[in-house]
Amino acid sequence: MNNKITARLDEAMSAGVPVRVHRSSIRGADRIDGFVVGVGAEWTVIAVCTDLRLDGWEAVRTADVTKVRPRGDEDCLTVRVLRRRGRWPVRAPEPALPLDALPALAQAASRAFGLVALHVERHAPDACWIGEVAGVRPKSLRLREVDPEARWRTAPSKFPFEDVTRVGFGGRYERTLLEFAGRKD
Repeated sequence: MNNKITARLDEAMSAGVPVRVHRSSIRGADRIDGFVVGVGAEWTVIAVCTDLRLDGWEAVRTADVTKVRPRGDEDCLTVRVLRRRGRWPVRAPEPALPLDALPALAQAASRAFGLVALHVERHAPDACWIGEVAGVRPKSLRLREVDPEARWRTAPSKFPFEDVTRVGFGGRYERTLLEFAGRKD
């Protein structure tokens, strides 16, 4: 792990200012704009901020982060808007998520938010799979997926831990899918 990057992530979290997180070690990976709200040895959580509003969280592998660039300070428009709307300082998701291993992180996010979006950016940089964590095996997650029409698929899909590079949760899209699909029993 790069101690300089970890220090930048910790600094961004302490300052509470918007940043852009780069993961150029993953070809084609999205840059993520938002607020660092959790830094762990394995995973870092960013409160996503687009179009001057918060939109869920993204957990990225801490080791994949290659740059952390400031996108403003406490007086920038993004912070002023969030402050006026009572959304600043930006907070970590509740309940607190474990950031030391993918299985615990994904399961906790799935329990708390209903659906998670799994990204395997090294293999499919422009795709994600959304669903609830249906189980954990020694080397993989099982995800009971929801399709883009908010219909549950019947058989769970398998995602090897080593392939998952990002986990999204609590965003508008995931909340809307859950609203129409309902919780799977």
